[in-house]
Amino acid sequence: MRHLQIGLMMLMDAALACLSLVLALQIYYDMKPPETLEQIWRAMPLLACANVISFYALGLYRSLMRYASVDTMIQIGLGTMIGSGVTYLLSLLVFTAYRAENLLLMPRPIYLVQWLLMLLMVGASRFSFRIIGQAGHTGLFFRKKHARRLMVVGAGWAGAQVLRDVQTGRYGDVEAIIAVDDAPEKRNTRIGRVPVVLGTDRIAELAKQYAIDDIIIAIATPKQDLSPLIQDCIATTCRVRMYAAPQEMNGSTVGRVRDVNIADLLGRAENQLDMTEVKAFFTGKRVLVTGGGGSIGSELCRQIMGFVPAQLVIYDISENYMYDLQSELQNRYGEMIRNTLQLRVGSVRDVDTLDRVFAEVRPEIVIHAAAHKHVPLMEDAPEQAVKNNVFGTYNVADCAIRHKVKRFVMISTDKAVNPTNVMGASKRMAEIIIEALQRKQSKTQFTAVRFGNVLGSHGSVVPKFEAQIRAGGPVTLTHPDIIRYFMTIPEAASLVLQAASIAKGGELFVLDMGKPVKIKELAERMIQLYSDPALPPVEIVYTGLRPGEKLYEELLRTEENSTATSRERIFVARPEQVEWEQVEDMLDKLSRCLDTHGDMKRCMHELLPSFYEPETINGEKGNLPENVKPA
Repeated sequence: MRHLQIGLMMLMDAALACLSLVLALQIYYDMKPPETLEQIWRAMPLLACANVISFYALGLYRSLMRYASVDTMIQIGLGTMIGSGVTYLLSLLVFTAYRAENLLLMPRPIYLVQWLLMLLMVGASRFSFRIIGQAGHTGLFFRKKHARRLMVVGAGWAGAQVLRDVQTGRYGDVEAIIAVDDAPEKRNTRIGRVPVVLGTDRIAELAKQYAIDDIIIAIATPKQDLSPLIQDCIATTCRVRMYAAPQEMNGSTVGRVRDVNIADLLGRAENQLDMTEVKAFFTGKRVLVTGGGGSIGSELCRQIMGFVPAQLVIYDISENYMYDLQSELQNRYGEMIRNTLQLRVGSVRDVDTLDRVFAEVRPEIVIHAAAHKHVPLMEDAPEQAVKNNVFGTYNVADCAIRHKVKRFVMISTDKAVNPTNVMGASKRMAEIIIEALQRKQSKTQFTAVRFGNVLGSHGSVVPKFEAQIRAGGPVTLTHPDIIRYFMTIPEAASLVLQAASIAKGGELFVLDMGKPVKIKELAERMIQLYSDPALPPVEIVYTGLRPGEKLYEELLRTEENSTATSRERIFVARPEQVEWEQVEDMLDKLSRCLDTHGDMKRCMHELLPSFYEPETINGEKGNLPENVKPA
């Protein structure tokens, strides 16, 4: 079918070439027949062949005419110019060889007029396909009965691009009805045939008035918090999508429309950070990432690989996560990873394996992301939290000193601040170890980076809520007043790498997490986003706080006054001054408790005065309201 279409296009172009020559002769001779018509009959086959061959060579017949653009017009212009030029040059050669002007050669103005006519007619033929195609998608000549009715929110360049894409049929059987904006200068204006209506605060009213089915938010201001607008759009029960500008698309030069995600609803639009100095720091370095297969660890590896390190070693106890990450990096970077990426299976508890890996790799930078992070599970297995989070951190840090690692960065958590659970307490102990090691020696620069929850990480509340909503509910929530800090995984990893690049040793970096989010509101927004309007409403059921769970998290202890750094959204806290002798005593008592199978929680409370019982922090607020029944 495609070959038949190309053949017909060639025949049409050949006919247009002949017609353009006839018209050019008529115009040149003042609409009177020339004295001889021999030039026409002899030049026509040459002109037709020259034009068709030039169009084919320039790829015009491989273009889809319904998407004809400026590039198509350039191809037509060059093709017709080449066709007319070749015809004139060959005619000139024949005239020179035979000295017979009436064989082929015609007056030169005829060739110019013929080229202009050919350009006009071929261009009109191609763009007529686009006009007809757009008429079908936009209802230029008739209204489409079954097309979904679209509202575009934003009448700037992003909104205009979305409307152009709609006209070309990029988003399927959709008809653009209105564009909504707030700029007064756009009152009573149009983008093409689509009227611009003022009032993004009237989204629900406009959606009902114009019987809208789909909404595309096309506001290309990534630093602006669009979450209230997004919630208004979702509340209409229309399908809501967002235009992702090219700068959001990892270097792509073409924007696209994507589904709304939870980061949009939380107002956590990712700012594009300047990673120039970070790249300079990691390029050509040997880097080891413990826990490199986890949520944060794997994203750190993705970004570090983009900085072209001399070597990137992923150390993790989970071979499945590492294998999946290796496959992903192989697809993205190809043969580059052959001599750059290494996978090492092992636990941070295994000193012998750690020592062997450090000796073979000789890393210059270590990012320690390995840890047990699940709060309820660690309440039931405090010994495992201590072995992995406390002694595992010490093992990796000790190897770093012995093998002369330049910089050691530990990933910490906001749950280490006034902890009420074993996981948080173990991470606070790990911070203390790092702070004391920095004071003890000068070979390795030790630093820690503390931040809160990340969206979509393994075991986080977001994928759990999404699965419950898609299953029809109910959504289970521990308490209606619980709040948490959130940021996206790429955002957190980028800030960690920035902090690592500016560390001098001894810092406790704290990331700006923005405003805390009430989990109840998060659940309600996710129900709006993911639930099926045709099904019964999804309910929220409260189950009561889990063991060790706090109603709220903190990023700083009272004595840790923070100051700004040279990097936006990265602060440095004043760490607690701890001598190594105190840390040795802590490790010795923890070790004895492990050996004797003692009460590990009691031991941790004795060693860490800031380790509180949940009731002390939550107080009466931790109780469920009387009108809420646990599931």
